[in-house]
Order: sequence, then structure tokens, then C-alpha cells
Amino acid sequence: MKKRLLIIGALIIIGFVVFLLNRQGNRNGKDIILSGNIEVTEADLGFKYGGRIAALYKDEGQIVAKGESLALLDSAEIEGQADQSRALLNETRTRLNELKAGSRPQELTQAKAQVANAEAELIKAKSDYERYSSLYEKGVVAAEQRDAMKKSRDVATAQHQKALEALSLLKEGPRREEIQAAGSRVHQAEAAVKVSEERLKETVLTAPLSGIVLQKNAEKGEIALPGIAIYTIGDLQHPWIKIYVKEDKLGLVRLGQKAEITTDSYPGKKYEGVVTFISSEAEFTPKNVQTREERVKLVFGVKVSVKNMNDELKPGMPADVTIYLK
Repeated sequence: MKKRLLIIGALIIIGFVVFLLNRQGNRNGKDIILSGNIEVTEADLGFKYGGRIAALYKDEGQIVAKGESLALLDSAEIEGQADQSRALLNETRTRLNELKAGSRPQELTQAKAQVANAEAELIKAKSDYERYSSLYEKGVVAAEQRDAMKKSRDVATAQHQKALEALSLLKEGPRREEIQAAGSRVHQAEAAVKVSEERLKETVLTAPLSGIVLQKNAEKGEIALPGIAIYTIGDLQHPWIKIYVKEDKLGLVRLGQKAEITTDSYPGKKYEGVVTFISSEAEFTPKNVQTREERVKLVFGVKVSVKNMNDELKPGMPADVTIYLK
């Protein structure tokens, strides 16, 4: 009885081992295993406007966080322009507020006083002219004296009319068109301030994404040209590997397939990946591509995106990719 149980146990163990071997053999026979290099999306970062570089905060190989300052331009001239724009804006706003507020009581009082003074001058000038006209008719004064008094009367009349019109304008207040024009000048000044402040913000170069500095293309004190890259940043959060699949295996690969990535830098550590791109055109095998199978002439590029845990995967790092077909 014991001998029979031992035989049964041995058969069960042998069967389990055969099952594992068959399973591993099927997996190795069907999974696609290829090699490539870690790649990242690169971003060339430069200033929108030119200027002298005042500071550079990062060197090649350093990690940067999204929103972190990378470089700074000399901003003295732009700050001066911004101050001028703000001063002009304050002036135009003050003028608009004055127009909307209308005339002050003191101005009205002063205008009324000028009217009264002009009226007194006019009464005196009329009286003098009448008196000299009477004397001229009696032959007491010459015609030139009478004409001088007439001129004085006419000037006083004009001054009186001018004072009356000034008082009327103060009472009515500024015209609507004048207020609209002042409002337009305020809008123009506001736009100028906005432009100068945006220019001031553009003197600071910030990282649009978290990553690693791949290249530093300038030094402090140099003149940065608009649009020319100061830094090249690699996106470490979303690395990927481009592998090349033989034509006869392409039908086994699908978008969204799971993959596993391993590297020599971290032996035994596996990274999760997924197929995110399959080329629609064939190409010749690149010379630097090494596969575990015999090289063929025509292959299709496949992009496998990988989760970069702890930012361990770096650009250019060799990696092996296993695409699970099940």
C-alpha cells in the first residue's frame, strides 16, 4: 500500500514538472523578445525674445521639475519700459476720472467770477464810448479818441461773451465723445502695460515638463536669439523604446499589448510597458539594432511605452523588451 502511494506521488510530481516545462516552452516560443534603447521625448527650450543671458541654473544631466526656472535674461531695459507704461496708464485713468466727475464747485465759482468781472468791464467800456461819442459830437474830443473807446467796448464785449461760454461749458460738463476718447486712451495704455509685463515674464525660462537636461547650448553673458534652444530637456516621465519587428511576426503585435522591459543597469528588475505605436511602413533594419533572432532586411518599427519607476530609466540605456502575445 505504501509503495503504491509513493508511485502515485511520484507520478503527480512528474506531471506537474512536465506542465511547467510545457508552459514555459510555449511562452518562450510565442512571446516576442527584442532589444532597443531607452528614448525620451525631447523639448528644445529657448526665449521668445532676445537678450543677454544673466543666469543659467541647470547643467547637463541634472533633473528639473515642471515650472522650475532654468535661465534668466537681463531685464533692466524691459523693466524701465514697464514702469513707463504703468505711469502712462495712471495718467490716462486720472484724466478719464476727471472727465466723468465733471466740473468742480471751485471751477464753477471761478468761472462765475470771471463772467461778473467781464460784465463790469463791458459796462464801463460802453459808458466810456457813449461819453466820448457825446463829446465828439460837441467837438470836444477828436475822432481817434472816440474810435479808441469803441474798440475798447468791442473787446470788452468779446471778453464777456467768452466768459459766458466758458461758464456754460463747465455747467454742461465734458462731451460724450471726449469721454469716449479718454476711455480709448486708457485701453491703449492698459494694453501697453500688459505687453510690457508679458515681455518681463518672458525673461525667465521655465521648464514646461519634468525631465532631465540633455543639452545646455549657451553660457552666461552670451546673447540669446529668439527661438534658439538654450536647453534641451528629455521627458523622463514617459520614456519609450523603439524596437523592430520582422515582417512575419508583425501580425502578432497589436496596440495595447502588454510588455516587460529589463535592463542591464538594474538586473532582475522588470518594468511594465505597453505597445503604443506600430509603423505602417516597412524599413530596412538599422545597423545598430541587435535582436535575438536572425537579422532580416525589412522590419516594422514598434514603439513600446514604459513606466519609469523612480526615474531609473535614462535616455540611451540598452533594454530588452518582451511582448506578451497572450
